[in-house]
Amino acid sequence: MGSKWITNNTEKYLSYLAYLLDKIVPMTQVVAVAGEPVYLPCDIATQDEEDAVLLVLWYREDLGTPIYSVDARERDFGVAERWSDESVFASRAYFLPERRPAELGVDRVKASDQGVYRCRVDFKQAQTRNSRVNLTVVVPPNKMVITDDKGDVKQAIVGPYIEGDTFTLKCDVTGGRPRPWVKWFRDEVETDTPATPLSGNGVRGVLRVGPLTRLDVRAAFTCRASNHARAHPIETTLTLDMNFPPLTVHILGSNQPLSASRRYDLLCQSSGSRPPASITWWKNGHRINNAKETLSTDGNTTTSTVSLQLTKSDAGAKLACRASNPQMPSVPALEDDWTLDIQYVPETVVRLGTNLDPTNIREGSDVYFDCNIKAHPYVYKVEWRHNGKTLLHNVGQGIIISNQSLVLQGVGRKTAGNYTCVGFNAEGDGESKPFSLNVLYAPTCRSSQQRVHGVAKQERAHITCHVDANPPEVTFRWTFNNTANSNEVSDTYVSRAGTSSTVTYTPHTEMDYGTLLCWARNRIGQQRVPCVYHIIAAGRPDQVHNCTVVNASLTSFGVRCSEGFNGGMPQSFLLEVREIVTQEIVANVSSAVPRFTAVGLNPGRTYAAAVLAYNAKGRGDPYPLRAGTLRPPEKHHVHDKSLDLPRTAFQMSASMSVAVGGGIILMVVLILFMIAVKQRCAKRKPRSAPPPSSQPASPDKLREKEDSESDDRNPDIIPSDTDQMQMDYYRQQQVSTISPPLGSRGPRGSVAGVRGGLPAYCPLRTAPPPTHGNMHEPTIEEGYSYGVLFVQNAGIPPPARFASGSCTLPRGGSVTGTPGGEARCGIPLQHLRTLPRPATAATAAPPNAPRVPPRDTPL
Repeated sequence: MGSKWITNNTEKYLSYLAYLLDKIVPMTQVVAVAGEPVYLPCDIATQDEEDAVLLVLWYREDLGTPIYSVDARERDFGVAERWSDESVFASRAYFLPERRPAELGVDRVKASDQGVYRCRVDFKQAQTRNSRVNLTVVVPPNKMVITDDKGDVKQAIVGPYIEGDTFTLKCDVTGGRPRPWVKWFRDEVETDTPATPLSGNGVRGVLRVGPLTRLDVRAAFTCRASNHARAHPIETTLTLDMNFPPLTVHILGSNQPLSASRRYDLLCQSSGSRPPASITWWKNGHRINNAKETLSTDGNTTTSTVSLQLTKSDAGAKLACRASNPQMPSVPALEDDWTLDIQYVPETVVRLGTNLDPTNIREGSDVYFDCNIKAHPYVYKVEWRHNGKTLLHNVGQGIIISNQSLVLQGVGRKTAGNYTCVGFNAEGDGESKPFSLNVLYAPTCRSSQQRVHGVAKQERAHITCHVDANPPEVTFRWTFNNTANSNEVSDTYVSRAGTSSTVTYTPHTEMDYGTLLCWARNRIGQQRVPCVYHIIAAGRPDQVHNCTVVNASLTSFGVRCSEGFNGGMPQSFLLEVREIVTQEIVANVSSAVPRFTAVGLNPGRTYAAAVLAYNAKGRGDPYPLRAGTLRPPEKHHVHDKSLDLPRTAFQMSASMSVAVGGGIILMVVLILFMIAVKQRCAKRKPRSAPPPSSQPASPDKLREKEDSESDDRNPDIIPSDTDQMQMDYYRQQQVSTISPPLGSRGPRGSVAGVRGGLPAYCPLRTAPPPTHGNMHEPTIEEGYSYGVLFVQNAGIPPPARFASGSCTLPRGGSVTGTPGGEARCGIPLQHLRTLPRPATAATAAPPNAPRVPPRDTPL
């Protein structure tokens, strides 16, 4: 009973003391946020300089013992002993005596640190001082939960929603002292937020959003809660996610023509879809799968690229591009389509006229073609080609082009070949497949054949006749003509290979030399003009002519000549270069053509050159000429000053000048006198010059041996007066055949201005002499066979050496009895370019002239 009374009285006493303290001791209000440092003030200042603080004690009113002390009773206050209760502040408390007023600092204040604290200060002289501090600890809210209409907790993203949707967000905040407040912000703009208290000192803030539009996408909704201005608020931000269907879809560059067979990268763009649209390509309802998609940096535009190589068959096809949102399958896709306009290179086909048979088109008939064209855009030009060469409208040549038709009038073998038509439009030029025009024609003699064959007696020759014919199935017929008769060639001597036929022929007598005629026939018809081949006695080639020196240098020069008749056999050419004095050969060059280059010569020298032709029968007459190399440039020696010697000045006197001038005049007079004497001697010296001729000798002309040696010299050569060696080059060695009648001098035939005759070149033969010895006037028997005139000279006796075989063909002769006094050789001009000039009455020898024996030169 007594102890209970004492306890009750003690509590009452303490309550009374607290009341007294509240009335007497001042109190300071301090607010701190949990987790932050707090400073509790305590005044320890003294008014007397000799006074000092001995002891500082901190109490918490709910505890009876000190919780922190600073003891300076036995030492200086600067090094006073500090103590902190481990159950209250422990190491978080520290005293700051230097501040005014002094403060007790507490780090990381806790919610349990809230209370009333008293500071007691004992001085050395002054009375003890007490002060109180009411510490209020603010505890921020520590938990926030946001839920949607479905009760799902949202942390960063809310949605996705579509346009027109509405939704509600609830923000629940718990914990904290005092009760926190809750606010909603949209893009940092505060909205009206109704709050509802929750149990446990919590609170709920509600936000209602909608209806949504495209502008609401990515909107930021923030729930923020706090309970003190100094306390850091807690917040959660949600971003609104929305799905949108595509707004637009376009095929870029649509409705433009495209070229066939070219590859195009077509683009389709769609924008406004969230998430990005899925784009697909379709052609006539069939999906194209090789498309590639790219996304813009803002994610709003999707570009799809498809690579297509279109053809002509795609013209009019529907190409579609569809854009859809895969997250919104219920929304129909947007589509942009394009009707393809395909342009292509013209497609052309050549058609022969409907009433023409391509297998039976004969030479001389008319042919026409049509060009069928398919093109888009249509052609602006049509061109016809023959064997790749463009044909032009030319009525004179039988080529008529009208629009898309080609007419060929009077077709021939040259007209045959491949014909194409070409159409031109903006896409290019399209050429048709070639149409082969096959023109049938009768055989004709092929050009570039060997028309003259030199054959020796008892020598087997193979004469080949080449013809052009279509169709090439041909048969051949050969005849042999001479001055006496015309005979068919037996088939045993004839062989055939394709469009060629070969006769094996061996002349035995002079009558076996003549003209072979070749005819061919196919189903179109017979050859109109035969192929003519002249069989002559083989001989040496003629002399070359028109030789010139070209490209002279220090050590070489070139010689160019024109070749003469080859004697009926293949010929080659030889250039000999000799020293003029010693006649030593310094260069010997052979060639298949008369073109030579002599090298390795000495500079500044003149040489004697000779060009001659040769074949299997021997050498022709040489063509002499002189040629020289260039002189080397003069050398300029460098002046050596070391050779200079002191010399005295030289001055010419007046008398010396007169003497020098007189000497020069005398020398000039002497030189002029010598020139005059030399010219007079040259005029007096006899010279054998060739007869004048307007043009150089032709190799295709029959030549005749003259009585005088000067008549046989080449008119292209000018004889030299100083070198007798050059005179030997002018000596002609002709091949004599049948000599003219005694006392007659054959004319020097001239065709196209060419002097001289053609040796051993005439297909006509003289008939054998009559058996009686009486001389009578010559008679002429003329007969025409395919344009060939046959002449028989019955009154020309054979020469003395006829039987030896060295004389084979007539060189020329005098024949009378023809109209106009002319005698013609039996070779048609279209087959032999060079003929002997006929003898006239003026040039014919009188009948009673004495006979002169023929002068023959051996082969």
